[in-house]
Amino acid sequence: MNISVKKIILTGGIIALIAGCAKEVSVDTSHMSKQYFDAWMSVNHPGATPSGLGVYIIDDTPGNGPAVTDDDFVILADYTSTDMEGNVNSTTQEKLSQQLGTYSAANYYGADIIVNDRSYTETGVLEMIKGMKVGGKRTAIIPSWLYVVADFDTEAKYIKENGGATTIFTISIVDKAKDIVEWEIDSLKRFVSKNMGINPADSVKFGFYSKTLVQPTDTATFSSDTSFYINYTGRLLNGHVFDTTIEDTAKVHGIYSASKTYGPMYVTMSPETKNITISANSSESGSTTIDGFSFCLSRMRPMEKVICAFYSTLGYGYSGSGSSIPKFSPLMFEIEAVETPKEELL
Repeated sequence: MNISVKKIILTGGIIALIAGCAKEVSVDTSHMSKQYFDAWMSVNHPGATPSGLGVYIIDDTPGNGPAVTDDDFVILADYTSTDMEGNVNSTTQEKLSQQLGTYSAANYYGADIIVNDRSYTETGVLEMIKGMKVGGKRTAIIPSWLYVVADFDTEAKYIKENGGATTIFTISIVDKAKDIVEWEIDSLKRFVSKNMGINPADSVKFGFYSKTLVQPTDTATFSSDTSFYINYTGRLLNGHVFDTTIEDTAKVHGIYSASKTYGPMYVTMSPETKNITISANSSESGSTTIDGFSFCLSRMRPMEKVICAFYSTLGYGYSGSGSSIPKFSPLMFEIEAVETPKEELL
């Protein structure tokens, strides 16, 4: 998921009448967009000069941390974007969302990852963070032709294509990393050491940790040809709950939905971990899950409750999941094997 926001059409096609003849005249709309932007800048930010391919930095508070370089694969940042009239299009700030009336407890708020590559992130965003340091804050005006995911070498080529929307961005750099896997694993190790009481060296497999919270009634794991019921709650490492089968938990964390049926889920085991499925009950066809969740299920024993934590390669990776799980997010799940619901015994 890149950090694009809704598009604003600055100009459209223009039909002109010349010399009294109703004749359609071909107009370069990208050129008109440039003229419109230049006129807007002359009124709102006279004297501002562009940098890089053509972004305008209008406020800059230097940071004291290490500088962002081309070698950094990801940048962790807080940001807010607005249109040319100052209307907020997107933000990572919880308080601002509450003030705007757009807040949802189901959404993730906090620093988001910007991938330092034009194949994933708008060129103008990457241009504006050049030279920034961790701890720094910068506001820049990104013309519509640079607020696109593309890789051209000149401003003229971007202007010709012009498929974006002029955006005013404020970004605060929180962290950066050259290797996203190493960065995630370090975060995961700190988490399991502090919150799960696990020695970071005791990984079950690379990027995966597990701990028993309630002892099982049998020491043997479920066989590959059995089925059982579970309750679970999924969280980000910061504690944000993004999914649960437990109605009270959903209500407490503000993610309850009246359209969702809460209750234990039916797990069908398989010789291949990737083929383990879950469904609402035994009569419905099951769906496979993310690798970390399936691997956790494969290790469970009767009536056991466990907590599993794993890096995003075993989760949702670069894409994340909706507005609740950002890209490259390690996840943790509390999973409990429970009794078969009464209605299933009838």
